[in-house]
Parts: sequence; structure tokens; C-alpha cells
Amino acid sequence: MASRFDGQLRWLHKVRLYPTCAQERALVTMLRVTRELYNGLLQQRRDAWTTRRVSLPSREQYAQLTELREAEPRFAAVYRECQDAVLHRLDLAFAAFFRRVKHGETPGFPRFKPAARWNQLEFPHGDRALKFDTVQRRVRAPGVGSIRLRKGRVVPEFGRAFLVTKNGRWYAVFEGHRLTSPLPATGCRVGIDRGIRVLAALSDGTTIENLRPGSRRRAVVERHQRALDAVTVKDAIGRPLNAKDPARIAAVRRLARAKEREANARRDWLHKVSREIVRRFDRIALEALRLRSMTRSAKGTSEVPGVGVRAKAGLNRALLDAGFGILATLIREKAEYAARTVIEVDARYSSQTCAACGCVCKESREGPCFTCVRCGHAADADVNAAQIILLRAESPPKSAPGTARGRQHDAA
Repeated sequence: MASRFDGQLRWLHKVRLYPTCAQERALVTMLRVTRELYNGLLQQRRDAWTTRRVSLPSREQYAQLTELREAEPRFAAVYRECQDAVLHRLDLAFAAFFRRVKHGETPGFPRFKPAARWNQLEFPHGDRALKFDTVQRRVRAPGVGSIRLRKGRVVPEFGRAFLVTKNGRWYAVFEGHRLTSPLPATGCRVGIDRGIRVLAALSDGTTIENLRPGSRRRAVVERHQRALDAVTVKDAIGRPLNAKDPARIAAVRRLARAKEREANARRDWLHKVSREIVRRFDRIALEALRLRSMTRSAKGTSEVPGVGVRAKAGLNRALLDAGFGILATLIREKAEYAARTVIEVDARYSSQTCAACGCVCKESREGPCFTCVRCGHAADADVNAAQIILLRAESPPKSAPGTARGRQHDAA
């Protein structure tokens, strides 16, 4: 993962860890202590406001944290900077809450964290807390010891770091900075139309397969889901009564890992596709899609129920299974590292516009084929849309069809 930070690229380097049983118990204990600390700090702020109408400042809680470490050996055993990161995380949660209130959005007051939703230990100055051996086969963590890790690419210099657990496995994530590494110029440009029939259609006529990992692995996921339902006992409102049953915990983990393998297959394919696109083209034009709006549910409300809910739900599953947003994100990240240019353009009516004459007519699109009703230009519908996207990226902005200015342009 990469993003711009202080004029450089911020990278997150993820490595698999293999802690021993004793080390894993120590990590779980640190997770439990930091979660209790978060919930306690949150409760203290809630009480200060409800009883005294006072906003408790973080500096006061920071001082109290020092006193708590002196009084409680259990908290003193946890690395201090991990606890400072907990306080900072709570500050960020309140800042996000007040920002949403200010903008008129659904605020969502900070909530207490259950064990299932607390899965990482943050080291704000990870370069001085986590130490590698000379060959980077082990990393030493405060209070845990030397943990074996999977040997892969060399971890570069880093600053902040995290120890994360997911589905019973542990990972170390290191945040570092890298300078760009420009690729040789190719002189090629491309427009990309993302879809469900094909993952991406390029303006040069190339189409990229949509692997549909969710559809391919649906039978496996459903089998694990049925196995979980078979060992789960629920109360009258659907909550599991045997949440700590070993059989249920094992079933939950099997289902989670099946979904994780599905996500890994999707992300692996999107990494390969995005890398090849960035390698081939200097200038890349993408659709400016609003995926949150595209995948919004059609259920409606009890007063105004939705129409075609099941069909819309199936469409949403297909859109999310394709990974539109991840593909665009990976293209932008790799293009920034390779000093390529990425442009996002308005995609409205791109599937109805002829790339040869510019005629906009919905009758020109017939399923996967495009045949212009004005000039007779015939092409793959997705490739034609990709060519329109490239043309819009290389031409000055124009009003969309349907507006007064757009109708004047079409008439001309």
C-alpha cells in the first residue's frame, strides 16, 4: 500500500509472524490490556461529560496513565508507547465524531471495543521498539521476545509499526517511506472501462478477464456457513448463546479463512492486472465512479419499499466481487511509484457514445455490442466506452448530455 506523505511515498510492508505458544499468550495479554485501557479511557470521558459537562483533555488522561502504570503491574508490563497509541486512537475517534456532527452526517459516537474488534498493537516509534536480527529472520518485540517471521523481501527502514492478528494468525506491518522509481517512458496512453462481463476493457482493444473469486468460491463459503449454523445455538432474537463453544469457534475460524482466501485471490489478480497496466502505459484514464452510490441497497423503507431488491442485491455482489475500487486504488499507487499519470474523467453516457462520430444514443448499445445508429461504427461495447474515456481525458471538459450546454454541443 502506498500514499503521498511529506513529499514521499508512504509504504506499508506486511510480514507473517510465527510466535510460539508463550509468545502468543503474551501478545493476547497485551491486546486485552490495551483494549481494557481504551474502554476505560472512553468510560472516563463519558462520565466526565454526563456528570460534570466537562470535556476531559487527553493530557490529563496521559498523566493518569502514568499513575496507573505505577499502581498496576499488569499495565506496567505493556510497552508504554502502545498505551500512548491507545490514547491517540481515542482522540482520533472523537475527532471523527465531531467532524461528522459538524458536517451534518450520521455522527456515530465512539463505542466500547469488544475483543473481536480489537486486533492490533501499535508502536508509534516502531524503529526503536521492534528490532530485527542481522538476516531479518526474527524480530524482537518488547515484552514478547524474539519472534520468528517469514523470510521474504527485505524490510526497508521504517517508522511506525503494528502487530496485527487476523483469523488466528499474526502479522507485523511496518510503515516506511520510499522515493519514486520512474519506469522508462513508453509513449502509450490508455482509457479503461471497468465492468462485470470483463474486469477491464482497454482502449487499444484488450480485455482483461474478471475472475469472479466470490462466485467461484461460493460453494465452499456456503458449506462453512452451514457448518457454523449447525453448531450455533441462538436465543429468541438471533444472538448466539454458545459464543465460547470450541466447536463454534473452530467453525467461525474456518469460515473466516475461506473468506480470507477469496479476498487474497481477488487482490492477487488485481495486483497483477494493475502492475501490467502501469508497465505498459504512461498516461492512464479511469472512470470517476462513486462506488458507494453504485452499491447502495434498494430495500427502501417500510413506508416506501424498494423495487427489484433481489436483482439489485445480485448486481451489488457482482460489482463488489469484481473489485472496482481496489483496482483503481492499486493503479493509482503503482502509477505514483512509477511516475505515471492517472486521470479520472466523468463516465456518464460513455457506454452510449460513439467513439467514431460522438453520437449519443442508447439504442446504439445492444448488450456486449455497440453499433452506432448514425455512422454504423461497430465495436465491443466496453472497448468503445474505454475509447470514449480516453478521448475525454485528452479533450477539454464539456457538459454532459442532457444539460442545456450539452444539448447545444450535440446540436452543433
